[in-house]
Amino acid sequence: MVTIKDVAKKCGFSVCTVSRALSGKGYLKEETRKKIMEAVEELNYRPNTLAVNLKTGRRQTLALILPSLTNIFYTKLEQYMESFASLKGYLLYLCNTEYSLEKEKQVIDNLVGMDIAGVIIFTTSGEHGHIKKLSKFGIPYVYMNRSFEDDMEHCLRLNNKKAAYEAVNYMIRLGHQNIGGIFQSFANGTHQERYEGMMEALDAHGLSCHPGHLLFDVNPEDMGSTPNQILGLLQQPDRPEAIFACNDMMAFNLYRAAYILGLRIPDHLSIFGFDDCIMANFVTPPLSTVSVPAKQMSSLAVDFIHHHIQTGTTKELPLLNASLVIRNSVKNLAMS
Repeated sequence: MVTIKDVAKKCGFSVCTVSRALSGKGYLKEETRKKIMEAVEELNYRPNTLAVNLKTGRRQTLALILPSLTNIFYTKLEQYMESFASLKGYLLYLCNTEYSLEKEKQVIDNLVGMDIAGVIIFTTSGEHGHIKKLSKFGIPYVYMNRSFEDDMEHCLRLNNKKAAYEAVNYMIRLGHQNIGGIFQSFANGTHQERYEGMMEALDAHGLSCHPGHLLFDVNPEDMGSTPNQILGLLQQPDRPEAIFACNDMMAFNLYRAAYILGLRIPDHLSIFGFDDCIMANFVTPPLSTVSVPAKQMSSLAVDFIHHHIQTGTTKELPLLNASLVIRNSVKNLAMS
């Protein structure tokens, strides 16, 4: 088993210095901290959280609240969260709300009773008063990819509108004009932001979207009804030649529907996703999508909670940008 002494030997600093870097206490030069954390990662060192807890009396468990465990984007994010939490000496407790506000409220109540150290949450709706009450119990929290004007200091945001704009703009530059869109419920504000980005891109090029080419309130994880909605869209006589999906799970449903109808991607239908989950590069053809900086988001979220636990103050959270990953699911009509 790798010990803190092994880390100290690897990076050339004292055990005390390594301990300060891991705990976040005391001043260290950024260069020193970086070198120590590189050694920690290289040696795969994991602090003895039980020993730390017994010594300091500190609560050692962070809760990660997700709206779904079937969306494979969250699987990737959970792995990053667990890794960064472990480096800070925390265990990660995983909760699934199944897109239910009532279950989300129940989970929050249960966590208060468990004396949890901090909460990282992807809310299922715009209602968040039940989450704000965590501060009354001294429990720090951070919203992931959400924007709440009355609680902005706890919001780790992604510029969804800009990313969606760039994705749709890319399809337009490749010659697509008849573009449709598929979105989950706007109760989750991120989906509305992505819709707004799509509309702004179309408007910037003097284009509009046929109302019948937009699907709303679609649940990509309901394998009973979702294919029928999408099949109906793709069976329209004037079906869209390209579709922007609000996330990769929705894009995969499009792939399935296209296969059922005998439509080839991208020859008959171009698709652009959002998230860049692991399967995006394994479907045929590989999916062009928006890459969400999941690793950076996870690191910032854990660090935000840890900093608050250590100092009682909140760090400023940045607005993150996503990037396009271009693969083979969008046809270049301009070259045809």
